[in-house]
Amino acid sequence: MQAKRRRIVYGLMGAGALAGLLAARPIAAAVQGGWQHMHGHGGWHRGGNPEAMREHVQVALKFALRELDTTEDQQQKIGAIASGAIEDLMALKDRHRANHEQMVAALAGPNVDRAQLEQARKAGIAMADEASRRLAQAAADAAEVLTPEQRQAALEHIRSHHSR
Repeated sequence: MQAKRRRIVYGLMGAGALAGLLAARPIAAAVQGGWQHMHGHGGWHRGGNPEAMREHVQVALKFALRELDTTEDQQQKIGAIASGAIEDLMALKDRHRANHEQMVAALAGPNVDRAQLEQARKAGIAMADEASRRLAQAAADAAEVLTPEQRQAALEHIRSHHSR
């Protein structure tokens, strides 16, 4: 009986960890440098240091924007847009971590706290929505800096990477 109970508890903890991981994915993707995530590069694994992440994104952006024949002014404007997005998204990191701990606590007690788990789930969805909204805003802001021809070239580049 004790072994069966342990398997159930471990199964629930595993399910909770999986749910937390799934909810974390949109936020992690956003914080992974937003722009670079579209191209498969990530800044999150560099420790989550906002300055290191900003530097990584700036270098990658400079490389990508050079391929679009952007001006120095366009590069600076888009760099500032990306930096602002990173700052905003990094602010979600601590909230996400606290939410994850709330999910674990809801599953780790002698009884599953379904109300707390539901509250954490809703908070995770809200954070993912907030991150998604911020990325969409940054994408639109950056797109407005580019010419229509540059936007088309950027979209073709993105499409070629998504079709792989």
